[in-house]
Amino acid sequence: MDEFSFPFPPYDIQLNLMREIKQCIANEQVGIFESPTGTGKSLSVLCATMTWLEEFEKETEEALIRDSNLKESVEDSDWMAAYKKKLEIMKIKDEAYDKLKSIEKIKSRLADAKAGLVKRDRKRRHADTQSSEGSKNEEDLEECAPPDDYASDEEIGSEKEESLKVVKVFYASRTHSQLEQLLDELKKTRFAPRVITAASRQALCANENVRRLKFSHLINEKCMELRKGCSTEGKRAKIDGKENCSTSKKSSCKCPYYKSDSIEELSNEVLAGGGTWKTACCLSIFCNEIVRAAVPTSFVTLSGALYSAEVTSISTTLALSLIREYIDTYRSRLKAKNLMYVKQILAVVAAMDHYLHKSINGADELGLTDVNLFKLVHYMDATDMCRKFHGFYVRSMKSKVNVAKQPAPQSGIAKLLAAKKPVNPTPAQTVDDKDRTYPSPLFTIKGFLEALSNRCEDGRIIVERKGAVVKFRFILLNPASRLVEVVKEARATVLIGGTMEPSGLLVDCLSRGGVENGIRRFTCSHVIDDHQLLALSIGQHVRNERFTLTYESRSDVQCLRSVAETLLRLAGEVPHGCVAFFTSYDYLAQFLSLIEKDGIVKKCQFKKALFVEARGGSADVWDRFTSAVRVGNGAILFAVAGGKLSEGINFSDELGRAVFMVGMPYPNRNSVELREKMKYLDSQISGGGSQLYQSLCMHTINQAIGRAIRHRNDYAVVYLLDSRFTRNDVISKLPAWISKRLKCPNSFAEAAALTKAFFREKNGK
Repeated sequence: MDEFSFPFPPYDIQLNLMREIKQCIANEQVGIFESPTGTGKSLSVLCATMTWLEEFEKETEEALIRDSNLKESVEDSDWMAAYKKKLEIMKIKDEAYDKLKSIEKIKSRLADAKAGLVKRDRKRRHADTQSSEGSKNEEDLEECAPPDDYASDEEIGSEKEESLKVVKVFYASRTHSQLEQLLDELKKTRFAPRVITAASRQALCANENVRRLKFSHLINEKCMELRKGCSTEGKRAKIDGKENCSTSKKSSCKCPYYKSDSIEELSNEVLAGGGTWKTACCLSIFCNEIVRAAVPTSFVTLSGALYSAEVTSISTTLALSLIREYIDTYRSRLKAKNLMYVKQILAVVAAMDHYLHKSINGADELGLTDVNLFKLVHYMDATDMCRKFHGFYVRSMKSKVNVAKQPAPQSGIAKLLAAKKPVNPTPAQTVDDKDRTYPSPLFTIKGFLEALSNRCEDGRIIVERKGAVVKFRFILLNPASRLVEVVKEARATVLIGGTMEPSGLLVDCLSRGGVENGIRRFTCSHVIDDHQLLALSIGQHVRNERFTLTYESRSDVQCLRSVAETLLRLAGEVPHGCVAFFTSYDYLAQFLSLIEKDGIVKKCQFKKALFVEARGGSADVWDRFTSAVRVGNGAILFAVAGGKLSEGINFSDELGRAVFMVGMPYPNRNSVELREKMKYLDSQISGGGSQLYQSLCMHTINQAIGRAIRHRNDYAVVYLLDSRFTRNDVISKLPAWISKRLKCPNSFAEAAALTKAFFREKNGK
């Protein structure tokens, strides 16, 4: 326990995991670690990384002190060699002095911050609350005006004060709720790192009127509107131990989002969720849970989302009208170069709009070979044109609403009758203008152009049609390749999750990126004993005939009936709660229709309550299921592998005494995106497309069945209903803690007998 300051005596697997992680960081490697859910991997990662960080900082400072105390006198018969050695020693001492001085400055800054003495100059902008509506409109119009001139196509930069550098540990996860759990785990330890949460406005914004907007792009746009009169700077937040921006955002009048950059300078632990992770300069630790992805880390999903973008035909049509109106309004104020770039934006949007509306005719090109997208995107950034377009758009929309509110002029009897008639406000009138939001299409288009500007040989543009809406979608065929960029900049990278295998594509990607010798792989066993898990691969139904639930055969009524009887009879032997995962919502609908039509529930004398995960998700299904499990004969929940319930729900204890996986959820081969990804991987790796296809299926399965065991004292049965689960190539891709306990009964009767014996033993204890 003293080795890693674990808050309680660790299990052997936890101790082994911490040693492997620490060694991985010390050796500057890339680690792929699999630790099943319920084994305390979050706490293990924290203790291992914080222990290494403490030792590293201590050893570094001691080495600098030794270097600063080196003697300059050198004894050597050759005075030239002696002088050269003396110069080298003086250089080492000077560098050591500078680094020690920087360390002392950091300590001083931290001490002042804790004492609340660090203050920053604040600039306030006072709005004239007495200004008339006319002057306000003039200010809005001026705010939307184009810049005076655009001087250069080169990068515009300003010299910045050299920042203090500290070693940072970056924790990246798919959701901010997982980071909150990580902070809770950190509070259990003795470590007190300086923590900062790097997040989007959606997570850090302190303005409730902005936070209640649902979509991130609306939040970003509203923030830019409000920033015109806000001071975002203020006293530097405390950066001791457990305090961070996100947890203190509501108690501070300053903006945590804009404050986080300055605080991050001295933070040695950075938590990044969703698409807001940043590349580490010194050390990068990625703590991930597995989601649906081509490669088994949520980094891959984040990377793909970060580089992808889409634009709909609705956005291009709206943007086209907006830009034309903007040019007409400000034509006299647009300088030659500004007008040139605005017209280029217009040309790009017009070409995109034309293509999307005429795509059914099979057009192949947009004809924009004379437009430099790099310069165009830089212009939009440097001049803040998107915000100006947005301000112009909001002003235009509000003026249209105000015109719509004005009643038509009336006279005589009509006016008298209107005065006596009760007025029912229109929906537009019931909405307060201050709460109204107008999402601008230019931000979306700029994001798409930025995605196109990134260097990526695996980037593709897909044209999709959904009803009357057509859209461009930019995707990465192999987002895992972006991991190599992070690995090269970080001291070490740790990829850890509950379901990391199969990881062949990831290892191959890293190897081709030049890190083959630095890849470290480690798989933990589970904290449970063998008698706590019964895993059965069932390839025969109740009539002892083999069944394989392929896409072609699973719609067969007789096959579906056999699946239903097998599942319900086995579930009837399980106490409390069960969950059954199907390959798709369509297949689940066929299953439910059959058992209702044929009365199979009654035939099997099945007494558990039935609950179904809706396609769009239902908030009360889970609550009703948990209530039903604890009363009467229990309940069974029918869900879809890859859906919400298979990713984040905790089926611990009596809620999930059995987990069924019905069939193998292979993705749709007819998907254009999947076909392109497989084709690309085949060109890079022999059999890469097939590996991807198999990996997508197995990760979905492993994610679903991994919900069975959630802690040390839990127990459950895992049923794999499909004859393909008896094949060695499939078994080898299951989690190790399940595959080594997997049994393949020769008949349904044997499977039922094993189930009865398993729960009889548990009930007898």
